[in-house]
Amino acid sequence: MNKQKAILILLLLPLILFILFLYGPFLLMELLDSSWYYSEEVDIGSFDYNSVLTKAEKAGYEVEGSWPWPGNFSGFEPGDVPEVRESFGSAALVQNIRLNYNENSELIVFACENGTEAGVGTCIAVSNFSHSNPQSSLQLSEFPDDSWMLEKLGLLFGSDEKASEKYLEALKKAAQNQTWDAEIQVNESPNFPAVYAYLTESSDDSSYDNYVLGFYGYPKIGSDTKEVFLKDGSQVGSVKYFVPEAKVVTYDKGNRYTGNRYTGNRYTGNRYIVELDSSGKVRLEIIMHVGSVRESIPEKEYRVFFREMFEEMGLSPEVVYSFEFFHTSLMM
Repeated sequence: MNKQKAILILLLLPLILFILFLYGPFLLMELLDSSWYYSEEVDIGSFDYNSVLTKAEKAGYEVEGSWPWPGNFSGFEPGDVPEVRESFGSAALVQNIRLNYNENSELIVFACENGTEAGVGTCIAVSNFSHSNPQSSLQLSEFPDDSWMLEKLGLLFGSDEKASEKYLEALKKAAQNQTWDAEIQVNESPNFPAVYAYLTESSDDSSYDNYVLGFYGYPKIGSDTKEVFLKDGSQVGSVKYFVPEAKVVTYDKGNRYTGNRYTGNRYTGNRYIVELDSSGKVRLEIIMHVGSVRESIPEKEYRVFFREMFEEMGLSPEVVYSFEFFHTSLMM
């Protein structure tokens, strides 16, 4: 079988090289022999993320990215936590919660990838960074104190003492049969409002870590964001959020998405992009057509175009005037 695959690859290789030789320069030309406009990120305030994407699609725009539909991404509903809703919007989810016992040991709750038939599964894990051998089991001496574990399990799941004891015993048993950490799966979702209240009350400082950079070096909107809680400089815990993001794309010169395909020639039009996330952060971009390296678009023209897009998406068109645009070009 491996020999047949090797022969097939050798037969197809000349064809692949020919295609790259024939069309490669045109693909590079599209990227390098063009101009584009881009803006910095602007927080335009809260909006209904799902509604905006639905209206954009109905208007004929191409929508790329995360839709807040069940099953599209895993996480816990944050519940009634105004601070989270104001920061990340109503479509954000909690991916994991970490409660620190000390600088090495922590209790982690996260959405299991496999989940359950009833919905998103919940995994509980204990880890210790001082555990030197990742191939060996976590020792019970590396666990946090039982009293601390029982208190935090009760906080996470609002359970009685017997339920917390059951989870703790299950974690200790799992540690004997697993390596690196101890992990179990339960059918309960964490009580995030209670956990968030504990973290804010137990800390004297907090900050956000968003370490994914976009094309222009700005933080990538909609990427995973971690909120870290500190007390006297030491970490008390952290929460990792998933903030869904999307790109709404269309072309000028009458190009619209009709019947799952574009009408007109995509390569003769300028590509208008609205990049947004559920927290209200938006960035705008225009990628001009091939051969536009010495061309420009009048500011009034592209602002009017974006105003029309915003209006059709259910966003305030006046917000477009708050964006500052930059113009650059690349030439082969």
